[in-house]
Amino acid sequence: MISNRVRFISFVLIAYMVAALAWWTLLLYNKNEEVYTYQQAIIQQEVIDDLPDLATIQAKYDRQKIMILGEGFVFAILLIIGILIINRAAKREFQIASMKNNFLLSVTHELKSPLASIKMILETLLNKPKLDTDRRTSISANALKETNRLESMINKLLLSTKIEDHYQYNYEEVEIKDFFLNVISRYRYQGESHRIQLDCQDGIIAELDKEAIQSVITNLVENAIKYSEKDDNITIRVERKNNELIIDCIDQGSGIPDTEKKEVLNKFYRIGNEEFRTSEGSGLGLFIVNKIVDSHKGRFEILDNQPKGTIMRIQLPIHQQTPIA
Repeated sequence: MISNRVRFISFVLIAYMVAALAWWTLLLYNKNEEVYTYQQAIIQQEVIDDLPDLATIQAKYDRQKIMILGEGFVFAILLIIGILIINRAAKREFQIASMKNNFLLSVTHELKSPLASIKMILETLLNKPKLDTDRRTSISANALKETNRLESMINKLLLSTKIEDHYQYNYEEVEIKDFFLNVISRYRYQGESHRIQLDCQDGIIAELDKEAIQSVITNLVENAIKYSEKDDNITIRVERKNNELIIDCIDQGSGIPDTEKKEVLNKFYRIGNEEFRTSEGSGLGLFIVNKIVDSHKGRFEILDNQPKGTIMRIQLPIHQQTPIA
């Protein structure tokens, strides 16, 4: 967020410029008064013969007074609007810079951490070839988990670039329940301590890009796992209402503040400061979800779960219209 120092400087700048404009307006107004008084005195003393009459001078004085006050008011409004626009743009630049900094920090951690783990595991296997089967299996499983984590991070980076650069969606008819079961089963290793449940109506068929929607589901599940306690339930509820496919990813985690619900859809955005964060992530997951849902002509919203947690809701049309490139 923009610093308090920048806010203070902006406020001082606005106050100074408005005060200077007010002073300039006051000086012009006083000069107009002086000229009008001087002309009245000259006419009354009949010193100069070719001066206009008093009514003409009065009309000119009134026009100039209105012009000075009107222009001063208009300039003040335009000045304030201009400074506020500049301040808003500066605030946005600070936010973008902060998000990029958070992104670089998170990506550095997300790439280095699994690589370091994989390296350590491989060194262990090489240096201790006589490990028992159970230990070797456990170490290999950890290596696979870290490899999948690294692969997921790279895929998100690539996909986030693709969907902003004319990604070609490939729509096909999908039997929803089997598709969701298959996708969720692939990622159960990430939620070993969580109970991931699917509540899906039978017989739903919709036109979707399978690869894109698979990314949507996995991002939602990973996000729910990340911010939920161990042994919490995570439910994927899928149903058809009229001509819409409703997908809810329901968790019992820490939730998202109302002020952040729109911000988390921005690229690189993560709540809090990356330097003090303990959770994994890159700030790309919900950005990817929102972009893909939008390209399917659907709607994505973040709701509060009761008594705690979050509901990530996606609404997609059952009959897909013209694909978006």
